[in-house]
Amino acid sequence: MATLNLSDSRRSLRRLWRFPIWLLTALLAVVLLLVLTEPMLLHLEMKRSADDASRRMGVYQTSLTTTVERHRYLPDILATDPRIISALTYTGIAESDDISALFERLNVQAQSDEIFLMDTTGLTRWSSNYRSPQSFVGQNYGYRPYFRDALNGRDGFYFAVGATSGIPGLFLSSPVLDRFDTVIGVIVVKISLAPLETRWRDSGDQVWVTDAHGIVFLSSSEQWRYVATRPVSESHRAQLRQTRQYGESEVRTLKSVPDWSDDPWRAIELRESGVHVLYGEQLNDYGWTTNLVVPLDQMRVQVRLQQSVILLLILTLAGGLMYVFERFRRRSAQTALVQMSADRAKHQRAIIDNTDVGLFNLDKNFQPLYYNQKASEMFGLGETRDPFSPQTAIQPWRTDVVEAYRAIGRRQDGVEFPALVSLNAIELDRRREFILTVKDITELTDAQLALELANQELEARVEKRTRDLEAAQAALTQSQRLASLGRMSSAIAHEINQPITALSNYIASSRLLLKRGQTEPVLDNVERIDGLVGRLSRLSRQLRIFAGKRNTGSSPVSLMQPLRYALDLLGSRIEANGVSVRLPENTEVSVQANAMFLEQIVVNLLSNALDALEGTEHPEVQLLLQVPPDAPEGVELCIIDNGPGMSDDQMLQIFEPFYSTKNIGDGMGLGLAISYNLASDMNAKLSVRSTPGQGACFTLTFEQAQWQTETRS
Repeated sequence: MATLNLSDSRRSLRRLWRFPIWLLTALLAVVLLLVLTEPMLLHLEMKRSADDASRRMGVYQTSLTTTVERHRYLPDILATDPRIISALTYTGIAESDDISALFERLNVQAQSDEIFLMDTTGLTRWSSNYRSPQSFVGQNYGYRPYFRDALNGRDGFYFAVGATSGIPGLFLSSPVLDRFDTVIGVIVVKISLAPLETRWRDSGDQVWVTDAHGIVFLSSSEQWRYVATRPVSESHRAQLRQTRQYGESEVRTLKSVPDWSDDPWRAIELRESGVHVLYGEQLNDYGWTTNLVVPLDQMRVQVRLQQSVILLLILTLAGGLMYVFERFRRRSAQTALVQMSADRAKHQRAIIDNTDVGLFNLDKNFQPLYYNQKASEMFGLGETRDPFSPQTAIQPWRTDVVEAYRAIGRRQDGVEFPALVSLNAIELDRRREFILTVKDITELTDAQLALELANQELEARVEKRTRDLEAAQAALTQSQRLASLGRMSSAIAHEINQPITALSNYIASSRLLLKRGQTEPVLDNVERIDGLVGRLSRLSRQLRIFAGKRNTGSSPVSLMQPLRYALDLLGSRIEANGVSVRLPENTEVSVQANAMFLEQIVVNLLSNALDALEGTEHPEVQLLLQVPPDAPEGVELCIIDNGPGMSDDQMLQIFEPFYSTKNIGDGMGLGLAISYNLASDMNAKLSVRSTPGQGACFTLTFEQAQWQTETRS
């Protein structure tokens, strides 16, 4: 028997020895296969990268063409502008900076880099950067191809480094023709493609754009800009030195690597960065080529990953052969699991015994297998472990929920108490059992009841306080109404009493003159009486406007319309008083308002400003349209004068009826009060700010507006 056991052991050792040798031989064969197939896999990865590069370069080409085409129309449009043609035709305008200022505004609006205009000699006459120390004005760019193309009647399209600024950009040019179709100048728009390079750099890809000679002029990496991807002829190098297309430096040529080049792509060596593959797509409209530069090492990494996957599959297959050796370990794991289940049961029993809530271990029929001391005390079961049925001791009894719910527990002696109950299923050795948890919430229920009573008492006190506050508010409102009525009545009596007293005096005087037979002075009295009656009529009419119900119908109205109406209406007065009026820029702003209300407000505000400027040296009124700081979608109409201004006390009363800072007889103090009410009817806001001696600013604010800016011609 001992001999037999020794023989079996030797056979097992031989089997164990043979298995590693076989496994090692298989692994060596797999490694040799991977090494031999690496060139083929690398070539396939290059083809896959070519397809991927073609799709990705479509995105970069779209961004490039979109940036260029957005500005390509601009030179043609500017070339037909009468102001530009006149500047080149008439010498009287040639010395003016108006054209350069026009280019400066257009350059900002078009988001281009620079706009400049040259005569037929190539001399720059006007430029958008005329204020800059690097101004193009006075510079001659007649050697640039875009100038020669435009001078020959063709549109220019040329990328180069700026000869003056040193900043690269795309130059778009068009010829400027007079009425006889003769070229009299060249208009040039320069656009910067640097933001495009920045976005390419942020994408993480190495993107190049080469010209027709293979020279990189756009690159997501600055170090590879202005290098040649293929040899450059000496004639073209001489042309580059003449035109300074890519600056003063000589163009370097990158080394080509034929070993990894193919028809759809080319391989080049980028010095310490190693070999990279160029995948190119033509931009036929521009004569450019978009290139995606991919490191060869990156493709090798992909090949390694593919080989790793193949190796992993082989190892997985080998692992299946090891399954037999794992059966013993599985049996050991099952034994450990049984022991773990037994330990878990003991742990659960310990939890049940030590918790401060009532716990029951129930069988599949909800009969108690075990319950702890707390459960015994809660239901009065005693130490004898009396029979207990949770279906009758807990009402309602629910088995369809897993969350805790409120119920009523009943002790063995019939006493009931509120409880929080939860029932959870567990699996033990393929047996289904339940854990029942019962918590006595008598104290919690009492606390909730006390809280509800306190809340009810608090609500009653709040309601009483609210009624008291409402009564006090009503009394305060009535007092304010009576005070306002008293002030208004006093002001109206004051305004009407003076004309009535004057009327009585004129009538008594007229009677006396008639008795004496003096008719001529009576006619003068009649004229004065007629004027006083007109004053009373105007006062009555303004009071009706101030107090009456108005039609507040509104529609989109341009703010420039009431401004023009007020200036036309008060034009003679403005001219007679020598008032300088500064209009807002040629900006059209529409608001939702009543056109008649708006005209009346603007006329009142402008008239008040003219009144305030009487006796002021160099009187001036500024009309301003601006965006409110707290309402970015709205608009403010500001009427600013340089008159004597107002004090804080005057500004507090300026919108009250019958209050006026004018001399007695010059006004009735209703204009601003009416304007304030009209603004409120249109959901607008009328406000004032002033400093004594520094003028006043009345502001009409709308929270919603539609802006439309037009360039002043």
